[in-house]
Amino acid sequence: MGKKPHLTYFEVTLIAVILGALGSTVGPQFTKASTEKKVSRLLNGLEMMRAHLDLYTAQHDGRLPPSDSFAGFQTAMTTTAGQYGPYIKKIPVNPFNNLNTVRFDGEPAGSGKAGWRLDTKTGLFQADNSVIYAAL
Repeated sequence: MGKKPHLTYFEVTLIAVILGALGSTVGPQFTKASTEKKVSRLLNGLEMMRAHLDLYTAQHDGRLPPSDSFAGFQTAMTTTAGQYGPYIKKIPVNPFNNLNTVRFDGEPAGSGKAGWRLDTKTGLFQADNSVIYAAL
């Protein structure tokens, strides 16, 4: 049997410095790609919900789905009522806060209290995870 190779303190330190440098240059690229993917999923959710809310409103004499509770809203959007619906299979998840809930009116969008916010006066459907994404 031969001798087992051992690394010196200097070699271990050098390897740690090299790995740290690689991590600091490669890491942000993965973070940026992850954020871009979340923004894309957020925009897809907004587009889908806005289109189906417009359809619901058109088919229900200009009225939005019930906004007295999230459960009522969700039921109106995901089940068949008479000759209309379902409009969507499920409420999409906001990828930034992992919530699929919708809140109605109250404070402006961006509070993070729900995945989405619906302004029942204007019909505006927005992301509720941050003020930045509420503007989309």
